[in-house]
Amino acid sequence: MIRVYNIIRQQILDGVIPQGAHISIQSIATATDSSNGPVISALARLTNEGLLQHQRGHGYRVAEWTPELLEDLLVVRRSLETEAARLAARHAGPGDVEVLQSKVNYMAELVREGRRADGHVADVELHMSIAQLSRSAALIDTLRRSHMLEIVHRRLQIYEPRGDFTNLASNHQLLIDAIASGNAEAAGAAMHRHLSSRVAT
Repeated sequence: MIRVYNIIRQQILDGVIPQGAHISIQSIATATDSSNGPVISALARLTNEGLLQHQRGHGYRVAEWTPELLEDLLVVRRSLETEAARLAARHAGPGDVEVLQSKVNYMAELVREGRRADGHVADVELHMSIAQLSRSAALIDTLRRSHMLEIVHRRLQIYEPRGDFTNLASNHQLLIDAIASGNAEAAGAAMHRHLSSRVAT
């Protein structure tokens, strides 16, 4: 199931399967040299993540993301990540902060090399690392789905590049410093400011 899931997921993220496209279980099974069972399991997982939509009697379709929907999701993400940062500040030990710092250092390297696409990936990985420190399974799962839709938005929507790439590392350094302080309120406020900016990622 994981192999089939990864194939379908990547094709959606790469735009090979476009938004609104109908997904044929049999076609996917044939293309991936799999039986229907693993395909159905993979489609159910992708539906749970928000990449697909399922309607009884009509099957599966790739979800469509309007700017309004994505803006609504950002509001939800801002609230969840603010709480994640608060919890991370309470739970993070020196080793955890070192891991977060290494990710910011990597971002700085990506900026120097002009690797914007890799910077977007590093951005998501850092935010998910902060979410992991919340130790809340429900929060982590919800944010994972939120970030997945953000990745889709960046890859499939034809907009100007989003985010202040030049200051990618320095913007996130402010977050890490706030979390490292152990002050939950300061960390939450830093995350809220970070996600409230139209140029921050």
